[in-house]
Amino acid sequence: MAAELTNYLHSLARRLHLEPGEEQDILLELEGHLEDKAAELESQGLDRQAAYQLAVQEMGAADRVANGMYNVHSPSVWRDVILATLPHFLLASLFALHLWSHYFLVTLVVIGIAVVTWKNWRAGNPSRWSYSWMGYSLAAPTLSWLLALITLSYGGWTLVTTGQLPFNVVLFFLMVGYVPFSMWIVFRVARKVMRRDWLLASLTALPFPFLTSWVLFLDWQGGLWSGGAKGEQSSDTSLAFIFLALAVTTAVFLKIGPRLIKIGLLTLTTAILVTISAVSLPVSLSVVAVLMMIVASVVFLLSPAVVESKLNQRYSQQAEMESGGEVVTHWFNTTT
Repeated sequence: MAAELTNYLHSLARRLHLEPGEEQDILLELEGHLEDKAAELESQGLDRQAAYQLAVQEMGAADRVANGMYNVHSPSVWRDVILATLPHFLLASLFALHLWSHYFLVTLVVIGIAVVTWKNWRAGNPSRWSYSWMGYSLAAPTLSWLLALITLSYGGWTLVTTGQLPFNVVLFFLMVGYVPFSMWIVFRVARKVMRRDWLLASLTALPFPFLTSWVLFLDWQGGLWSGGAKGEQSSDTSLAFIFLALAVTTAVFLKIGPRLIKIGLLTLTTAILVTISAVSLPVSLSVVAVLMMIVASVVFLLSPAVVESKLNQRYSQQAEMESGGEVVTHWFNTTT
């Protein structure tokens, strides 16, 4: 295969961000079309390299073609939309019914979500609906890592200032080992998600700002496991509304096509819901503090775009070095 065609299809494969089966069908169809066009141009007297260059040029820029394909093929069917919203509805129900402090029930919900996520991801080609499930599956190790880090910081500070640990030494070293282990799990999975599409990574991370702020507030009030946690239910209605709003946002995200609209939807939703979350907390926050929360949440949610940009640069360099190789139809599955 000509280097021009291989590089063009590599570039398209990195930008399509569709289901693997759809990507393969589209790339094979475009490959056949370009081969036919190049053969036609060769029959008109052009040499092989010039024919492929002109065929690729007439097809259009890879980012424009990929964007057009994405707009047409990315909207999900209603079955996937309903499945994607289920974990948000589960969380909304836990808060609306004041059940979040029943930790055995919450544990069963988390395990159920994790099992569904694992079964969908173990095949290697997860459906779009599973990304919202993945978000809640990653929330458990992420939030436990955050709490462990806070506890370690407190323990370290107490050890330096008083010469004694405020808790058991064995527990201290267990947390020292758990923090990097949980970070490794989260970053490994997040990297795999971002290889496919940074927007799907952002959709996965959508509930994180709200779960994080809630857990940090409870920890500040005395801890998730304190007896007072059951009394901290004054913001349950607001939190139930937030997770209902996340369900609606997820549904709209999966049904619309243009990527710019999806980016705007995630940004606007996050800004509005962070404001609601901040106002609903039974503490007084300044306008500056709320604005900082909004900016931090939006930056966190859109940060996968930077990672994907770096990955694309690396992939482009690899494609140039391997321009004589075969076309990659599952780009995100063939990279390491």
